Amino acid sequence: MPKNIIVYFVALFLIIGSIFFLSSYFLDLQSQDNVKKNSKLIFEAKNISINLNFKESNLLLKLSSSMINSKKSEKNLYVFKPEISIKGEDKFFEIKSSRGKILYDKNLIELNDNVLLNGAFFSKKFFGETKKLTIDLNRKNLYSEKISLYLDDFRFLFNEIVLKEKEILLKGNPIKLFQEGVMTSQTSVIKINLDGKLSFPEKLNVKMSK
Repeated sequence: MPKNIIVYFVALFLIIGSIFFLSSYFLDLQSQDNVKKNSKLIFEAKNISINLNFKESNLLLKLSSSMINSKKSEKNLYVFKPEISIKGEDKFFEIKSSRGKILYDKNLIELNDNVLLNGAFFSKKFFGETKKLTIDLNRKNLYSEKISLYLDDFRFLFNEIVLKEKEILLKGNPIKLFQEGVMTSQTSVIKINLDGKLSFPEKLNVKMSK
């Protein structure tokens, strides 16, 4: 049976300062800032680094934040100016956003406001942007209402990135491909293979530019 994130809060108060540790199946969090308690917050700390694992995967995700806090009534961790790196054998992402939250009971990360992406799939460099982005640690995917991504000479508009061991899938309903001055195309799935080449498992509708 799949395991969910289980969070244990341990506050160690010393004469000078304190160190807060947050540990779980997915989380390994370290900070050298004091944990602050008040009537609304369980804790608040600055300059946080969190290591996360995708389920049944060798992909590693690291989230850094200028501040993190949690409210008593919620199972969320709120992060401010988060910077995320996702690393695998042939994959690398960098993701930045203005704010976001970790839903630790659902194994999700939600990023909001000006989400920027860049990195490489199997040596193919890319960069892109979206308004909001959700990272699902269980399903090993990233999804949004619309992701704009530049790869090779193409611009892609789509909804989902699926992280597989030997391939990357881009999914959309539909995916739109733009090659300036050449063509505009639509399909539902694009596969990025180990050799970096694109393949199209589904029907590809192509409209050549005049």
